[in-house]
Amino acid sequence: MDLGLSGARALVTGGSSGLGEAVARALAAENARVAVAARDSDRLTALAADISAIAIPADLASADGPAAAVGTALESLGGLDALLVNMGGPPSGRFDEVGDEAWQKALDMTLWSTIHVLRAALPALKSSPTGGAICVILSSSVREPIQALTTSNLLRPGLAGLIKSLVPEIAPVRINGIAPGRVSTERITKLDIERAQRAGVTVEEYQQQSFARIPLGRYGEPVEGGRVACFLLSPAASYMTGAIVPVDGGMVRALP
Repeated sequence: MDLGLSGARALVTGGSSGLGEAVARALAAENARVAVAARDSDRLTALAADISAIAIPADLASADGPAAAVGTALESLGGLDALLVNMGGPPSGRFDEVGDEAWQKALDMTLWSTIHVLRAALPALKSSPTGGAICVILSSSVREPIQALTTSNLLRPGLAGLIKSLVPEIAPVRINGIAPGRVSTERITKLDIERAQRAGVTVEEYQQQSFARIPLGRYGEPVEGGRVACFLLSPAASYMTGAIVPVDGGMVRALP
């Protein structure tokens, strides 16, 4: 199926690894013109070279980083038709383990960075001839709290609420989200190590316990989430807005 993304101007934030990278690669494979914003690294440079994208080094958790990244993308692409919002996962820990400094980091990294990117990008998206589309990468915590991840349990559902609030305010720009579950990224590997240590089991034993909770019996691959986000950003999803799409192998049993 032709997603209609050929020549579309797309900005991917947090795109140098994991799900962000997967979305950038999926967009580039559909012949979109892609800019990738992330902290300066060899990974960012290598990805941009590999998919013929524009690399935008930026600290998206800083006060001026999001606006600067969007401004560079607009200058390089000449406009914006699609925006993938992917920010770093907030610090882990139970409520009594998360101090003020960690909460502030979570707010800056997950909440404020998203708000600042959206504010900066919306005027350009509203001028898109295709109507403009946004996809926000959330977490399965929008549908079910995750043990020892209190910051995510608070902030991700809040962002889902923001998506729903924006639907009528920014139309015809579309905004959707995906709620990935256990996807094989560096963050999930780090969380698995922490949880295995907490439970007193090996990482392999903990992962087998996690597989048992997932009807498909495995962790997802980043490319599987990347394809869904790419579709939501495309004209092929032109009548979808306000949707939070689970990409979790059936792990969360809650009703939509």
